[in-house]
Amino acid sequence: MDPVTDIKARLPIEELVGQYCQVKKKGRQFVALCPFHNDTKPSLQISPDKGIAYCFACQTGGDIFSFYQAIEGCDFRQAIKDLAEKTGVTLEGFQKGETVKKDEKDRLKNCLKEVQAFYIKKLKESEIAVKYLKSRKMDPKLAKEFGVGFAPDSFSDTYQHLLKKEFSRKEILDAGLGIQKDLKEGKIYDRFRNRIMFPIIDHRGDIVGFGGRTIGEDDAKYINSSEGPIYNKSRVLYGLYHAKEAIRESKAVVLVEGYFDVIACHQIGVKNTVAVSGTALTEEHAKMLRRYAEKIILCLDQDRAGKDAAERSFMLCKIQELQINSVMLNYKDPDEAANKDPKGLKKSLSDGGMPYMDAVLDDIKKLDVTSAEGKHDGLKRLLPLLDSIKSAVEKEHEMKRSANALGATPSTFKEDLEKFSAQNKLTEASAPLEQGEHKPEIFSRMEIALGLFLIYPEHREYLSELIPPDAGFAKSVYEAIKKIPENTKDISLETLDLPEEEKERTGILLLFCEHHGLTEWSDGLASRELHSNLIRANQETVKRKQKEITALLLIANREGKESDAAALMNQYSQVLKLAKMAN
Repeated sequence: MDPVTDIKARLPIEELVGQYCQVKKKGRQFVALCPFHNDTKPSLQISPDKGIAYCFACQTGGDIFSFYQAIEGCDFRQAIKDLAEKTGVTLEGFQKGETVKKDEKDRLKNCLKEVQAFYIKKLKESEIAVKYLKSRKMDPKLAKEFGVGFAPDSFSDTYQHLLKKEFSRKEILDAGLGIQKDLKEGKIYDRFRNRIMFPIIDHRGDIVGFGGRTIGEDDAKYINSSEGPIYNKSRVLYGLYHAKEAIRESKAVVLVEGYFDVIACHQIGVKNTVAVSGTALTEEHAKMLRRYAEKIILCLDQDRAGKDAAERSFMLCKIQELQINSVMLNYKDPDEAANKDPKGLKKSLSDGGMPYMDAVLDDIKKLDVTSAEGKHDGLKRLLPLLDSIKSAVEKEHEMKRSANALGATPSTFKEDLEKFSAQNKLTEASAPLEQGEHKPEIFSRMEIALGLFLIYPEHREYLSELIPPDAGFAKSVYEAIKKIPENTKDISLETLDLPEEEKERTGILLLFCEHHGLTEWSDGLASRELHSNLIRANQETVKRKQKEITALLLIANREGKESDAAALMNQYSQVLKLAKMAN
């Protein structure tokens, strides 16, 4: 069995999609909110028997390889390598007997694995670092689970260790572990020195970078790996790999700010906890969270920066139509709360906190809304939050509550909100596909007609009435249908004589027909609809041919190519004959 077929056999499409989205059963199929656009209803159609996951709204997806490429942003070579690792399929002999070679990203991942082992070893050897973690009350078992280590207080220890392990200067720099301050001198220094080290792991379990917390007097309390070929801080959430299963079970995720916060929450038994790493929450983060959860519980630092981060998180997550709750702390951050009041924090987080807008309106009540200044401050805070709410019903509900809190009428508040919305760029930048937006049809009339022949093979006598397609996907399917034995009643993708890439598109075509209710017709209705679709397909073909020949004829006449023009006129006459047949 070739690797592609073997991987497909071992990894059902619904299982792969389930690693990124919340999948729900619907009849024989599954559905999920599409991860490729801001979906408001489950638009991703998942067909186990066809091995296809496809969104007809944004026209993205396909088999397990196409889906993985789209969601991970990688090419086919990387997709087959990653999925082979997931399923335990060997790629020996793939592509004319050659194994897939280690590429640049593999080398960088290996570099990061090696340095993690080095940091863990150095932690065990450092009394100061061990003492520091004890002062932070970190459970050694969790420190081990999260791979916590220590970068020695040296400018070159890490760099020299990696050179001895045969990693190049470029690989050390690209992995975000070194700094080259002077290009002329060429000397490389260790990026992380005298710091507790937290490996940043992506959702697949690969180390992509590190965050380091100083135990000295450095000005920068925390620093992170520089971005590079494998680390993009806007696409990674710290702790997600360890929290995925707990998030799926609870359908909720606790969002905190720091590495210690995440581990502290795990320590008290709240395992559905993640944090951003080295950046504020981004649109990519919000989309990632939507794949796993329905509710976000904000448990951020209680300072001004933490409150600003909460507002930004609300707006980004609300655009993704997530429910946003908030937990208010009597301590500076979740780490301190976990150490001083673990039972209280666990109860607050497990209860899910209060709706974020309730917390905001409680703050608004503290303002002097009888004054113009108080109303101005309240509006300044409320308008961006309400503008990010996509649901019209929910927005109206919160608008009425906000107007009441400010002592304003709903109509005047609505007027201010509409003015703000017109100027606001955030929603515009993150806008979902609009219903009225022009999107090219995914399948032609010809292709839909051929799909119907695959669903109703007993009516293949009508195939002779179809103007044969002369190129592309339609021609491949047409030829494959002609080769099917006459008495065949059920047709599967495996029985069709098609190249692998055409089988994938045929699977999407069949899913399209099923999605639009074209597979449930009675024999009589199927016969009538097939005939009707044939007429439309023929008319479409004739129009296309007329357009193509007319364009070529204009060029031939303009360039004085009489023989070409005569040949094209002859072709046009043939098309006119086809037009009579089409009608």
